Amino acid sequence: MGVQSLLKPKSIAIVGASEKVGPGFNAVKALEFVGYDGEVHLVNPRSPELFGRRTYASLDDIPGSVDAVFVAVGAEAVVDVARQSVRKGAGAMAILSSGFGETEDGKAAQQALVDIAEANDIAVCGPNCLGLLNFVGRAALFGTSLPDHVGRGGVAAIVQSGSVGIALLNSARGIGFSYLITTGNEAVTAAADYIDAVIDDPNVTTILVFAEQIKKPAAFMSALRRARDVGKPVIVLKSGRSQSGKAAVMAHTGAIAGSDEACDAALLAAGAMQVHSIDELIETALLASSIRVRPIGAQIGGLSLSGGEIALVLDAAEELGVEFAPLGSSQPKVKELLPPFAHLSNPLDLTWAGLYDPAVARDCAHAIASQSDVGMLVLIQDAPSRLGVQQATRYSKLLEAVANGAAAANTPVVALSNVSDQPHSALQEVADKVGIPYLRGTRVALSAISHYLKWSAHSKPNLAADSASAARLAKSGLDMVPSHRLAAEHEARDVLKSYGVEGPRETFATSVNDAVVAAEEIGFPIVLKGLVENMVHKSDAGLVKVGLTSADAVRSAAEAMLVSAAKVEGKFLGFLVQRKVSSLGEIFVGARVDADFGPLIVVGAGGVQVELYKDVAIRLAPIDEDAAREAIASTKVAQLLGGFRGAPAGDIQAVARTVSALSRFMADFSDRIHEIEINPLAVLENGKGCLALDCVLIPKGHAH
Repeated sequence: MGVQSLLKPKSIAIVGASEKVGPGFNAVKALEFVGYDGEVHLVNPRSPELFGRRTYASLDDIPGSVDAVFVAVGAEAVVDVARQSVRKGAGAMAILSSGFGETEDGKAAQQALVDIAEANDIAVCGPNCLGLLNFVGRAALFGTSLPDHVGRGGVAAIVQSGSVGIALLNSARGIGFSYLITTGNEAVTAAADYIDAVIDDPNVTTILVFAEQIKKPAAFMSALRRARDVGKPVIVLKSGRSQSGKAAVMAHTGAIAGSDEACDAALLAAGAMQVHSIDELIETALLASSIRVRPIGAQIGGLSLSGGEIALVLDAAEELGVEFAPLGSSQPKVKELLPPFAHLSNPLDLTWAGLYDPAVARDCAHAIASQSDVGMLVLIQDAPSRLGVQQATRYSKLLEAVANGAAAANTPVVALSNVSDQPHSALQEVADKVGIPYLRGTRVALSAISHYLKWSAHSKPNLAADSASAARLAKSGLDMVPSHRLAAEHEARDVLKSYGVEGPRETFATSVNDAVVAAEEIGFPIVLKGLVENMVHKSDAGLVKVGLTSADAVRSAAEAMLVSAAKVEGKFLGFLVQRKVSSLGEIFVGARVDADFGPLIVVGAGGVQVELYKDVAIRLAPIDEDAAREAIASTKVAQLLGGFRGAPAGDIQAVARTVSALSRFMADFSDRIHEIEINPLAVLENGKGCLALDCVLIPKGHAH
């Protein structure tokens, strides 16, 4: 597809050109704005001349070929324009016209457009978009008015909404743009295609994406990974988040890890920075595109003139997971520089000494920035636009001093204003001169910092080198399960055992007497389960009894289960006799295959409330043990396992191994297994492991 014909057309035809203010007028003015020097053809059957140029009644009347066509006519005429574009050898069309796939009546017309474009290898921006601007290549296929000035720089903005594009262009935040592409319906050419096209442009340093939905998800994630590999950050804001998954499922996992959660996990795995508002998008883009030195540590150092505002920042930082490093090697130097009453902590209150003597601020900044655990320095300094001259001058000197101190330590520095006002022009001028992004708004700014630090620290998973033998054993176990039914609990556990997932001591029994004998051999207390063909949640049917302490209790429970089993649909398979496990806590581990993004792993709070509370972490599978530990740490389960209220600590490393193992199994068998659930996974004391007390495997294609 000729994406380059969209981004860098050699010649352009504007269909619907006009001297009347509107899309056809704006398209001409956009070309003047960017300084396009290629051939331009104006098409309007009602005007023989526009802007002092000859016009053409149709594309067919233009002599020679046309590389790209901008379309600003009614939807009913667009398909015919597409056919004319084919005849002119066009490689691209940008279609502003609405009334296509976004409406029920326009879907057939959009499909006709798609058929023409795909058959003739034509890239299409839109329909239902504003078009695009290439500032570095001086090209435009754009149908709305432009501000007097647009900053040029390394940000390529790819946005599905024209309104968001206008907001970005008109923002006074100092972002420099290389491209602005509004993608509209993405009927043919999607965000994935544009990302892939701009990654290799040396003028692009940062990519910004606003998506209402992600078309071509596999290609989209592949493009994000490629951008990650070449060191170009991608910031993604996705709207239209729903509360439900794509389809009802038999196990809990699908209800927890729906389409939006799957998308979040995929974005995380691909190394994108995911944001949740336009403000956050802008501040993160400003930070990523203007910071000059990449951080090498995950913690930050902070400087301020206000203890009260330091407290506000710390409150927000704790909620957002931003960590300030403790004062370590810098403390003696800082103590020497500041008055005796100064409170030595991080963030550091510079007091009046740092404000009135820039050398003090510089040297404190250098000392903290030189700590090996500080990856970024943050100057917490409000800069309201209506500051008086005296205060603005003083703050400007402080900003420059801190920048010089951090630069001497080769540590990146960011300024953060707790107020969301545009920074004062004097401070902004200094920030621009020394290359410091001046972020505004406490939470939004800290979110941007958090995103960038995590992106900088992103690494590829360290997975087990060879799981071929595990896969062979697991396949053998799966092949032994009759095709007409699900694997019973013990069969599912045996399959997962190939990957290192452990379960309790248990025996499968086909009769009441055998169940009693097995219980006596295993030892009391006992958990007794009745297994019915294709039944996933046994407790709902009265087929689970916990804490049986005698042979008579086992016999009585087993006989009652036979009665209960006769009342439900499905063949009774037998009894599962398990040794009751005493654990520190029980959690949920699951996995499923998302239709768009592939295999996912889920870990979090277990039990019957798992769907209600959804205290879970969701990641794209497979993940290594380090990523599994990070996922666990992001949930409240981590508090329980870490020794809550004086209780012994749980074996978190064993849990991480199990989560990683299940993720590898899911990735290896995603063509065969749709969903897995271990609920609960019993966590024992540190060093004693964890046990899968119940297992469910849902094969691909199994009727829900």
